[in-house]
Amino acid sequence: MRLGNFSFSKLRQRDIAIIAIVLSLVAGAIWYFYVYRPTQDRITQLESDIARLDVEIRRGEDARRNLPDLRLAVAQLEEDRRVFLSELPRESDISGLIDQLRTSAEDADVLVQRLSQGAASEQIQDVRPIGFSVQTQGTYTDTMSFLGSLEGLQRFTKIGNVSLSLDSDESADPTLNASYDFTVYVYTGDDPGELD
Repeated sequence: MRLGNFSFSKLRQRDIAIIAIVLSLVAGAIWYFYVYRPTQDRITQLESDIARLDVEIRRGEDARRNLPDLRLAVAQLEEDRRVFLSELPRESDISGLIDQLRTSAEDADVLVQRLSQGAASEQIQDVRPIGFSVQTQGTYTDTMSFLGSLEGLQRFTKIGNVSLSLDSDESADPTLNASYDFTVYVYTGDDPGELD
């Protein structure tokens, strides 16, 4: 076979061996860079994926073992939420709450000078916070008694601020001007007894 002035028949055995070695080296380099290296990289990636999946499988098995306990805990939390919401006054019960405050003030023998409704900024699902401010006047003992009745509403009321000032300090039971800021939480959702 001839290519121009080149003839394979004129090649000596040493030249053929060199060509064979060069072709083998080129084929080896091609195999190394296009077959072996990508395969090794892929094996490393797969081993990393297997290790990650093993960790996820262990977590999944742990979660599956804990699932009955978690279901019981969720059911208990849902029941606690339902019971708590059922104890909140409805939005339509605000007049009853105001009447209860008036009665508590009368029982404590303090004079309600001002009652106003303000805004509350909290966002709670199915619950509306309503801010109130009450100003009273009464003796120290009576004022503390009224404060105690406000604190007794703590299941659905949060007292945010109490301010006391003296009219005069000449008495052992001085007259106090008091101001209370508190938030009443009312339920606005469906009947909490029907919650799932």
